[in-house]
Amino acid sequence: PIKIFELHITWVTPDEKLANFFEISENKKILKLERLRGKPEGPFVYFVSYFHPRVGLTGDEDFKRPLYEILEKDYNVIACLSKEEISARAADKVVAAKLEVEPGSPLLLRKRYVFDQGDRPIEYNLGYYRADSFVYTIESRREQ
Repeated sequence: PIKIFELHITWVTPDEKLANFFEISENKKILKLERLRGKPEGPFVYFVSYFHPRVGLTGDEDFKRPLYEILEKDYNVIACLSKEEISARAADKVVAAKLEVEPGSPLLLRKRYVFDQGDRPIEYNLGYYRADSFVYTIESRREQ
């Protein structure tokens, strides 16, 4: 079973990168959701998600429910396209403390960009994974 160690919801002012991604002005507040998840023995992933204001999230949702279920059932927002990039990095002090590793430990950072049916951005997600708990599998089949 996946355990939730931390769950924080805040309204933040986007930096330039987020404002550009969401195509909004930098003074428009956006919802930030932070989740620290793992096994009962300890956390292995720290997620930071930002949502487009258009989605309609208020921050009062029960984020123990699956995120895309909340978006679809409560807000009629359907995630259709997801683009991901994965890179390696060293844990800074903040993330290291959350994931219970030494600062400088190897992490995998997965950035995920999520879009609705109209290819409009709905979520910008960062996932920091302990390197000892992340396996990335790709399967590809060539059509004859």
